[in-house]
Amino acid sequence: MQRRYITENIINCRDLGGYVCDGGITAYGRALRAGVARDPSESDLEILRKIGIKTVIDLRGDEEAQDMPSFFKDNAEFEYHHVSLLETNPAFAKVEMSMPEMYKMCLNDYKENFAKVLRIIASLDGPFMFHCFCGKDRTGMLAALMLSAAGVDRVDIVADYEVSYTYIKPFIEKEIREKTGLIWDGAYSRFFSHAENMELILDYIDLEFAGAKGYFKKIGLTEEEILKISNFLK
Repeated sequence: MQRRYITENIINCRDLGGYVCDGGITAYGRALRAGVARDPSESDLEILRKIGIKTVIDLRGDEEAQDMPSFFKDNAEFEYHHVSLLETNPAFAKVEMSMPEMYKMCLNDYKENFAKVLRIIASLDGPFMFHCFCGKDRTGMLAALMLSAAGVDRVDIVADYEVSYTYIKPFIEKEIREKTGLIWDGAYSRFFSHAENMELILDYIDLEFAGAKGYFKKIGLTEEEILKISNFLK
């Protein structure tokens, strides 16, 4: 059992297991959060096979997914779903908008897509991996909602988000150093995963929706679906 997986070509690959929650500890090997998998190596794929990952949910925007097609798309070994949780990658957004403001926009403007993703999760019998580009923002929002619904303590949800920059930093620096054009140098600060970003959005979810389960209800999920999602990590 481990939280971070040492992968070659899957960015920021981590397990949501090991957190104290309602009724015990979140289970390992149920949900992996990650950044985009660019040509995963055979050892990367072996990690996913060992865990039993058969489903991959891609949260990137439509244009991102078109410009950088997922390895898992049209791969018979995996069931691939692409559901955008924000068309503009928050890490690259050239707008005068803070990260928490971007996250609010994500929750409100893409609520139908959040419902789609959550219904996919509610329908699953086995483990899955979900990712965006760096595995910090859109992935971080979905991870926070799932952990919160499972009853994980707020401090642990914030910590799970906050460590993202530590794990994506080597990737970012390598891309900039090698001038691949994949990372916009001027947006470096938007890769930070400051604790207050998650604290503020959790405050917003609590105030506006009475928590993650209230948000699920607001976007149209049934009580049965909410229960399945709440228990998925247990």
